[in-house]
Amino acid sequence: MLKITSLPALAVLQNRDFRILWATRAVHEVSRRMELLVLGYLILHLTHSPFQVGLIAGFLNAPRPVLSLFGGVIADRLDRRLVMIGVHCVYAVTAAALLVLLVFDWAQPWQVFIAVFIQGSAKVLDDPSRRTAIFDLAGQGRIASAMSLDTISNNGGKIVGPLAGGFLLASISFTGAYAVLVVLDIASLLLMVRLRLPRRVQGIPLDTTVWQSLREGIRHSLANRMVLGVLCISLVVNALVFPIQYFIPVIANDLLKVGPILGGLLGAAEGIGTLAGASMIAVRKNIQYHGRLFVMGALVVAVAVTLVAWSPWFAVSFGLLLLGGMAQAGFSTMQSTILLLASPPEIRGRTLGALGTVNGLGHLVGGSEIGAVASALGIGAAIGLNAGAGLLLILPVILATPLVWRPVEPASEPASPRETALPPKT
Repeated sequence: MLKITSLPALAVLQNRDFRILWATRAVHEVSRRMELLVLGYLILHLTHSPFQVGLIAGFLNAPRPVLSLFGGVIADRLDRRLVMIGVHCVYAVTAAALLVLLVFDWAQPWQVFIAVFIQGSAKVLDDPSRRTAIFDLAGQGRIASAMSLDTISNNGGKIVGPLAGGFLLASISFTGAYAVLVVLDIASLLLMVRLRLPRRVQGIPLDTTVWQSLREGIRHSLANRMVLGVLCISLVVNALVFPIQYFIPVIANDLLKVGPILGGLLGAAEGIGTLAGASMIAVRKNIQYHGRLFVMGALVVAVAVTLVAWSPWFAVSFGLLLLGGMAQAGFSTMQSTILLLASPPEIRGRTLGALGTVNGLGHLVGGSEIGAVASALGIGAAIGLNAGAGLLLILPVILATPLVWRPVEPASEPASPRETALPPKT
């Protein structure tokens, strides 16, 4: 008889500290996805400009192209737990500051953009530290299942966040929505304080300079063709396909002619699909070709977003985003899995820092460019032309890299992580 705990994902969840990290991610993603929807409607309310809605993506991702490489160095050099606690403090403080501005009716677009920029800077440190901590807790043999669980929590937030945001905007306004956001950010901070991580091998020798560390990370990212393939496709998808998430309020308002509640439901469609797809990946054993799931996910989500741009019907758009979300599960789960497996332990943080750089550059350019095109040609043309171009650009990367043609060769065979972690440094 099959034991429930023999399922890969549930075996990972037996680790107490992985559960804490996973729960923290789940609460934070609800807050983040709800905030993106609320801020999109707030900027649209204040400016009536799709271009300025697109600037949310620009300011959120502006720190990532440069600072993500340093974030990877920090993840390899410093105490990851303390880094993540500091990051969640920043999230809570900026949300509280925006709440105060809304309470006193002082909120202006430039203040929103500054807050979003600060949060984007904090996220630069969060991503490599959190994902390498996942590897520390799960180990090489269970990393695909652990990353699928991370994708599940991410997309649980994509579902609950927009739905809650749309409902709160329709019922208790921007101020009430932000009060809920502050509570969620404080809750995720309190969870993070309880986390303990196992002792790890020092990633960077103490006599290595920051610039030497950066060069080592960049050299590895360019020399390893598996890693390079992931980074190239990630750049294309994040620049030309994924920025649709910032424009859900504009699509709902201008293209589909529906209000905030259905706009929130539309924003949740992708998360529902990704949750279903990640759940299927989580129970799979012995995935051999991680790159095939990654590439197929990128292609399908690009096709789905291209079609959404030309749909005037809510039900059709919802269904396409649902399908794109299922495909995105393979893309998102295997993205970090491939990079972690293909990189030596001492350089994993910097490899994920390189991923943050290309993702941030993609969102920064794509969000601003799509907003500008939408102001000139309409949101449908802006989304459709960009996603179609992304689909074409993915194809040569598939041919030039080994992602589809061979399995990932793990860089090392680290020992399984200890189930009990050491107490934090004081």
